[in-house]
Amino acid sequence: MMEALVLGCGEAFDERLPNTSILLRAPGLAALLDCGYSAPPRVFASAGPEDIDLIYISHAHADHYFGLPAVLGRWWEDGRTKPLTILSQPAVIDQIKDILEYGYRTLPARFKHPIDYVAARAGETLESHGARFRFAATRHSVTNLAIRVEAAGKVVCLSGDGMFTDESAALFAGADLVFHEAFSFEASPVHTDIDALLAMAAGAGVGRLALTHVQRKVRLARARIDDAMKAAAVKAIMPEPGDSIGA
Repeated sequence: MMEALVLGCGEAFDERLPNTSILLRAPGLAALLDCGYSAPPRVFASAGPEDIDLIYISHAHADHYFGLPAVLGRWWEDGRTKPLTILSQPAVIDQIKDILEYGYRTLPARFKHPIDYVAARAGETLESHGARFRFAATRHSVTNLAIRVEAAGKVVCLSGDGMFTDESAALFAGADLVFHEAFSFEASPVHTDIDALLAMAAGAGVGRLALTHVQRKVRLARARIDDAMKAAAVKAIMPEPGDSIGA
């Protein structure tokens, strides 16, 4: 079994909800999927300095990776020695190294734990911590990779941001649980249309679809979302921070 703890489910500029971030736990694996600027307090409240094995960053937007300096700084202060894997696109890994240095100059050199930076590429499969990871690009304003995590006989996916593509829809096929950006009901070159997402998930045989990163005004007027989820041919939910979802 895998358990997904929703640390945040908000979009970039939501005043109420922390940035979308998921803490995924399975036997032998604790993975933090995305870590935006408002995620660190939720991370600190949910996991100790030695608890998380791997951090995945889907793309280089502030609401998905600007929380890393605070998280790694706190772990350094709390004495972490356990090795950490950071998984992301090669270009994003370079930006992560930069933001860690810009956030707290010279601190990365003082970390008591090694960091293994592992490159994620669309279409590739990686294995780490007893899990298998696969990736596919979505359509976003910067290159974003959705991730598929297979562990303990279950499959959980995170889209990151952007409209799904044929490749990412194939990545989600048959997943037990998919967290997917669901920005609005409008067609967009960089974000997901909720109606199209629900239809895609049903066609891909997704077990459960969790709508995240919903545009803040759309989420507040949620009756339309509730109606769309009820009418969909896939089990869909709109989680709140603190929700724990089993796969």
